[in-house]
Amino acid sequence: MSTRSIRENAKQAWKEILGVVGMDPDAEKEDQEEAALTDAELEPAQDFEQTYTMHKDVKVYPVSVISDGMTVNGDAKVQGDLELRGAMKGNIKADGNVTITGKLLGDLDCTKDVILISAAVQGNISTSGVISLDKESTVVGDIRAKSVTIDGKVKGSLVLEDSACFQKDAVLIGDVTAGSISMSEGAQIIGSLQINTSQVPHIELTELEDIEL
Repeated sequence: MSTRSIRENAKQAWKEILGVVGMDPDAEKEDQEEAALTDAELEPAQDFEQTYTMHKDVKVYPVSVISDGMTVNGDAKVQGDLELRGAMKGNIKADGNVTITGKLLGDLDCTKDVILISAAVQGNISTSGVISLDKESTVVGDIRAKSVTIDGKVKGSLVLEDSACFQKDAVLIGDVTAGSISMSEGAQIIGSLQINTSQVPHIELTELEDIEL
């Protein structure tokens, strides 16, 4: 018997043992390898634990909006940010940022920043943040804040922890007390300017003696 015949008989016997007559042993081997690879791919990855830190005490509030064309009479206490686009007659106390593009007849007490755009406010403004006033805005009342940038009109006193910046269209009728004061050409101030003494550098007498008069 030739070597070729022996090889063919061995293949046939292998097929009969497997009970899959007609399948090429080489093809079956490939199928077995593919099946093993597929099983390996389908094995679940090692379990892992993903930790999420939940801040249960932190509350997120939506922005409160007084729409354009709406008029509100009465005081308001707002948790979160406020946008005043309409008109309000009453005092506002807000725990977030306040943006006014409408009219307010009353005091504003805010914990963050105040932005006035084409706004009219008759009342005092007090905030722990900064105030920005564009050239189309007017405030009649005193202002207390960390800092302020004014390009509009204000009638009232300003008390600022840090800086007061008056841009070219700014008009102020009132006194200013701040850590620093800057003015652009064209700004008008009718009142006194005072720098916080705690932020004024100390000058020793010996330094003055060195100055030639």
